[in-house]
Amino acid sequence: MTALAGEFGMSDRGLAKLCARHHIPVPPRGYWAKVATGEKPPVPPFLELKDRTLDQVTIRGRTSNLPESISEIARKRKTERENRVATIRQVAEAPIVPIECPHKKVAKTAKFLRTRKPDKEGVLSAIEPGHCGVIISAPSTERSIFILDALARGLEEVGLNLTAEGDKMSVQRNADRVTFTLLERTKRVKYIPTPEEVALEERRKEKEARSWRRNDWDSFSLGGRPPWPEYVTEWTGQLVFSIDARADGLRKTWGDGKTQRVERMVPDIVAGIELVLESVRVRREDSEERERRWQELHRRRKLAHARKEREEKRLAHLERIVELRREAREIRDWLASLPDDAKPSEDSDLGRMLIWVDQRLGEIDRQTGIVAARSITGTGDLFPEIDELQDPLGDPPERNGWYY
Repeated sequence: MTALAGEFGMSDRGLAKLCARHHIPVPPRGYWAKVATGEKPPVPPFLELKDRTLDQVTIRGRTSNLPESISEIARKRKTERENRVATIRQVAEAPIVPIECPHKKVAKTAKFLRTRKPDKEGVLSAIEPGHCGVIISAPSTERSIFILDALARGLEEVGLNLTAEGDKMSVQRNADRVTFTLLERTKRVKYIPTPEEVALEERRKEKEARSWRRNDWDSFSLGGRPPWPEYVTEWTGQLVFSIDARADGLRKTWGDGKTQRVERMVPDIVAGIELVLESVRVRREDSEERERRWQELHRRRKLAHARKEREEKRLAHLERIVELRREAREIRDWLASLPDDAKPSEDSDLGRMLIWVDQRLGEIDRQTGIVAARSITGTGDLFPEIDELQDPLGDPPERNGWYY
């Protein structure tokens, strides 16, 4: 189970749960130890099930689908942990000793936790400027200082500096930043009144009963609920370290369990912060690359739109020239069909019309001649020598039928 879980990029417990959901038998506890001693323990039977939905097993490991740079860091940290498993076990078994000289990054928070009196609920909130954003009950003070000190030193070993921001902590590498917090779990429990509160409530009820018997409504109070709350918040002493970042597939929370404690998981927390920070970098660079590609596509679409408008102007100009040349040709055909004695003259309507037609032909020749064509193309708008609208990649893909 442990070997396969490592190959799949998940925990052995996660793989065991997956097998249980699909009714896949797994070796019971001590199975391989018995095999190693030469015994032949019974093998759990693999049963045929009628539910066909259980035939396909989908495994989504924490690191199997991550970018290569993140997976590489995960494999490196896992190897380092396996190489120093004996040291980790030795540290885990040692009792926590109060830190005399906490790391400078957490010294202000440590001093606050040790010197400040807790509030009426027994809570210490180190959330002032320069603090680490720790919210705990008073009995968890030394544990929290131990965790913060180990965290600051562990981050320093991998080239990261912890920053206390008041309501939280953070680390930053170049343009990428990750924030995290250390808090204590709470739970909602039913309030158990003290004997004094119970006695006081009984006296109140007796007083109300006497008032009822005397019909003394002025001293009678409405409502039968006791004066204490039904539920209260209880601080459990269980600490939770949480990274506030979007990093799918990566662990971001470490909390106290039945046997494990957060202070023993600081190396894993440091590795987790590294992975999340790398994930933030990869996501930022991917976002920047998508933005760059979108901007480039937008630029190309604007060029394509400008080329389209210019082509329309070119075609309109050419159609105007062709139309004028057609008009000139038809006019000359009409003039050729007139009698030989039809001459331009100011003495008759026909003569004056012929004078106007000659002027019209001259204007058409002027507008469609080589001189006019050179003057139009020489503006640099329709036929420039250096085409700034040219796209070496051709027209970009259209969107909704439009270039942009």
